[in-house]
Amino acid sequence: MRGALRASGLRSYWLRQYGCLRTLQARTAAEAHVAGTLNTLPLPYRAAYALTLRLLPAAFLLVSGRGLRTASAAEGRRGMQRLAALPGFGDVVRSSTALALLGALDGRSGQQPPAPHRGADR
Repeated sequence: MRGALRASGLRSYWLRQYGCLRTLQARTAAEAHVAGTLNTLPLPYRAAYALTLRLLPAAFLLVSGRGLRTASAAEGRRGMQRLAALPGFGDVVRSSTALALLGALDGRSGQQPPAPHRGADR
């Protein structure tokens, strides 16, 4: 799944769209979370998701006239809006992006969350 994710060009898109993914630590955590979550899907779903990720650069080029990896932030947003009209692609981009952002958020801290204050449950 990591290969399909890398082939998709989404990592470069995320880098331009989401400031929280600009650090290496956040990007690594994001990619690990996306790949790890997608690897738990049943095989037919995983295969369809991987195929859609691999086709994403060609689909983006078709709808926007630009390559996903070289599109500016604004071009990327416009292209993704157009791409959402193609069956399956919008769902894959939205769900992958959500997983990436959650992975970056969870991966930021290697610590346990702080214990609640005494009396917080009252």
